[in-house]
Amino acid sequence: MNIPLSKEEVKPFLQRSDAKAWWIVVSNWLGIIGIFTMAALLPHWATYVLAVFLLAGRQQALAAIMHETGHKTLFATRAYNNFVCKWLSSPFLLMDGETYIKSHMMHHRKAGTDQDPDLQNYKDYPVSKMSLVRKFSRDFLGLTGLKANLYLFLSGRDLLSRKKRVNFQLTRGLFVNSVMFAILWAFGIPQLYLLWIVAYLTVYMAIIRMRQIAEHAGVKDLYHLEPKYNTRSIPRGILGLLFVSPTEGLSYHCEHHAFMAVPTYNLRALHKLLKNRGYYDDVELASNYFGVLKQVVR
Repeated sequence: MNIPLSKEEVKPFLQRSDAKAWWIVVSNWLGIIGIFTMAALLPHWATYVLAVFLLAGRQQALAAIMHETGHKTLFATRAYNNFVCKWLSSPFLLMDGETYIKSHMMHHRKAGTDQDPDLQNYKDYPVSKMSLVRKFSRDFLGLTGLKANLYLFLSGRDLLSRKKRVNFQLTRGLFVNSVMFAILWAFGIPQLYLLWIVAYLTVYMAIIRMRQIAEHAGVKDLYHLEPKYNTRSIPRGILGLLFVSPTEGLSYHCEHHAFMAVPTYNLRALHKLLKNRGYYDDVELASNYFGVLKQVVR
């Protein structure tokens, strides 16, 4: 890789902070509690629709937390990474953090080649506008979510790795979701758990697609080994904050591929330094997620 930074210059960005990490985790769960509270205090269909969208963004944050703790880069304390991954993030999405990271590490090793296991998610971009509309329509209507979860429950395999599920993956997932339901029941609002399910089956699936598009679709050269050519970094903006990149630094995916050991909350500063050094001078950087959509539509 031709990245204009020395090892000494990278060292400060490798520093991990338990305080910053816990803030990411706690603030996300406070957001989830706040959304359910809003839905309980303002029982109206419009509030419920808003809650579904906002909860899907928090589910994406749980996925991001699973991603970072899987890499062991979120917390400085290794045990915190393991605990948060196993109990406070991945099972709420019916996933297993260890299974996920094994598959994900293969993506890191093979990015920029035709052996990338995630290549099918973005290799066909750019696509026509109608094709993109059809893809997101299937997501928002719940067709993608239902198909994915039927595979998960009936095949005995993990959704991402397509390998046999580890013991207790679904058991742990159903348990923590039951705890969430029981808490809502205790407060007299068990029906609001439906918002979590609807968000997971619909808007969350659209968010996953958007994140896949933003990170790798329609880049300068998907089959080049240099991260700036096969991966995209963008400012997250308000759409990122609420939905696609709800955790600090998640939208700077190129930096993550270039320096996998850098925690997410340091990626923005690293991106700024690389940009100032001219690393991106020959790459068209999207200024927001709408700009990304323009780059992936024919």
